[in-house]
Amino acid sequence: MSDKSLIKQGKEIIDDLVKILNQLSDDDVVELLGTGPLNDILKAILDPSRKSQYPNLNEFLLANKGKAALLALLRYVITHNYSFQGVSEDGSTGFISPTHIQWFEDGVMFMQGKNRFEGLVGLYKRGGKLSYAILARDARGGDSLGPEYFEFVDENDFAERIKQVSHQQTADLDEPIKKLETLLKVHNNDESQYQELLMQYPWVLGATYKKIHRHTNLDDKNIPDFTGVRIFDGCRDILEVKPPFSKMFRENRTLSANFHDAWTQAERYLDFARGERDYLQRKGFLFDNPRCYLILGYELTDDELKQIRTKERMNPSIRLLTYNDLLVFMKWTKTFIENLKALTEPLEDVAE
Repeated sequence: MSDKSLIKQGKEIIDDLVKILNQLSDDDVVELLGTGPLNDILKAILDPSRKSQYPNLNEFLLANKGKAALLALLRYVITHNYSFQGVSEDGSTGFISPTHIQWFEDGVMFMQGKNRFEGLVGLYKRGGKLSYAILARDARGGDSLGPEYFEFVDENDFAERIKQVSHQQTADLDEPIKKLETLLKVHNNDESQYQELLMQYPWVLGATYKKIHRHTNLDDKNIPDFTGVRIFDGCRDILEVKPPFSKMFRENRTLSANFHDAWTQAERYLDFARGERDYLQRKGFLFDNPRCYLILGYELTDDELKQIRTKERMNPSIRLLTYNDLLVFMKWTKTFIENLKALTEPLEDVAE
């Protein structure tokens, strides 16, 4: 078959495919093309594995100039046609762009920012609920990110959280980050220094807490390092802060007694807070569906991280944060506060 005949056949197939796609539902289009078939189509245009057949990458692009340009044009068309410009009530503009990451059956994830296909990760659920994701864990190369890496914060809830945090705490958003980085750099293992940091800047954990109280005496035997008063409902969570450089693993690379003691302690505090809810309420301590942040460990190996994440899955009420995670959490919370105005003003469609 001649090239002209193949081109004619290809055009007919494309016309048929366009007609089919126009008739299919959202789910059906995904089922038809999916990740595999779509990838096969792109590889049929230009297979990146063939670059090894050329002496260098420039020669590879030169030999496939038209195909490479076609793929670049495809990227351009997608970027400019499928990032949707919007305008807020004050006239500022931004873009909402799709993302291939979709974790929720009842909602759609997207990116929102000043530039196309950039910005913060948003989640819009049926019923009109809009929230944004704060990265709360240190993502390492090769990690497959999932929802457990993020705190999803309702837009209005987050705005209310910041209103209740004093201006003095947020006057210099970089200050607590710099303080933590300095403590870690000099290998400071004084637990009280890290506790003081959280006391002074309770907003650093996703602006969840308006106050953090030290050594809350639940009873004579249960005295956690901190309880944090949640902004959104006034109830408390438990925070346990361990020194970053304490030994968490034995010589045989299994979890150490230090780790198990900290974990058992967190479980005991949570059990007491749930089981003695009425007693604690009479003391002025409100607990409703509490969770515990257990902060410990720094610069762990991939294998060590895997072990503590496996342990974490045994009790979802305990959130393990390494000091690497804490730094990431603080930086992303800072970014949210800086971009709060843009986030809390929904974008309406605007003609481009």
